Amino acid sequence: MTLTKALIMFCVSFCGALGYAIPVEAPKRSLLSSCLSGAISYLLYLKIIDLDGNAFFGAFLAAFLIGILGELFSRYYKMPATIFIMPPLIILVPGGGMYYTMSYLIQDNMDMFLREAVNTFSIAIALSLGIVASGMFSKSLRAFRRRSIHKGQPRLDHWRDSM
Repeated sequence: MTLTKALIMFCVSFCGALGYAIPVEAPKRSLLSSCLSGAISYLLYLKIIDLDGNAFFGAFLAAFLIGILGELFSRYYKMPATIFIMPPLIILVPGGGMYYTMSYLIQDNMDMFLREAVNTFSIAIALSLGIVASGMFSKSLRAFRRRSIHKGQPRLDHWRDSM
């Protein structure tokens, strides 16, 4: 991917996330962070497809990055993570794949229909798995930090464990 193409795709994906965030009335403070997250994750998706050719893996890693950045931004801005996750995720939804899947079905081209359907649904599954994995990673990291903070210090609620 050339630098020119990367800059164009960065701008287009930024505008795509912004185009979703404004109609759903995302808070103005969250727009820049959310759209930057979308643009960066889309560039990651494109780079993985260029290197590996695997759209499933690219979608998974891009969704994972969106989830991690969404959790970080939600802590920083003290807003729900959904505000920072949904607009960038919309960019990665395989809308073209859904269109071609239905088009091949209507044309009665079953071979292409099945091929496109499997590809489209695998990308959709990768997106959902990436978001779930980032949420689990974030929760386990918080639990680990909580345990390490209390380690070596007396717990004030230890009497509950003995009952």
